[in-house]
Amino acid sequence: MEAAEHLVARLGFDGASSRAITRAAGHRNNSAIAYHFGSRRALLDAVWRWRSGPIDAHRRRLVAEIVEQGRDQDPEALMRALVVPSVTAIDALRPSSWARYTVATLSVRPLDFVEAADPGDDGVAVPPPATRDLLDLMRSAVTDEPGAASLRVALVSRSLASTLASWEADVERGEPDVVPLGTLAERAVALGATVLAA
Repeated sequence: MEAAEHLVARLGFDGASSRAITRAAGHRNNSAIAYHFGSRRALLDAVWRWRSGPIDAHRRRLVAEIVEQGRDQDPEALMRALVVPSVTAIDALRPSSWARYTVATLSVRPLDFVEAADPGDDGVAVPPPATRDLLDLMRSAVTDEPGAASLRVALVSRSLASTLASWEADVERGEPDVVPLGTLAERAVALGATVLAA
């Protein structure tokens, strides 16, 4: 699964062939994916569930707190619930490929993926349940027409994923002036809250 995540993050779904994933995982048997997962599609779904599960559970706890505190219309609280679980996971995974895997996953979805919750051609259900609940809260907090609110939330979500993916790539390349992840998180929360409130 790590090999699949790594290759999809760098090469996209089309570039991460079953053969390339098998080789990167150190297997000589080209049937390893079929043996362990049934299919390449099932492997990619397993990677998504493996990484997004803990993030979604963290997000579920934050959303429950927000609702309990009556802050479910507060753009900053909603953005914090979107940003913090992703940043926490990426920080724990260093070196991480997860944000780049997420960008690859979103790249095969419609721009407004919030409206389209069905699995894509890769078999991955995006977004996961607690994240979907959060995105629905974010849409209700935006004062635009429903369709415009959904697009605004999708743009904020995609922007966060792309920013975190760029940060991962900078760290991997050893860029000398990488913004601290905590600073990046705070700026992402502030920018996203501004976009949602605009």
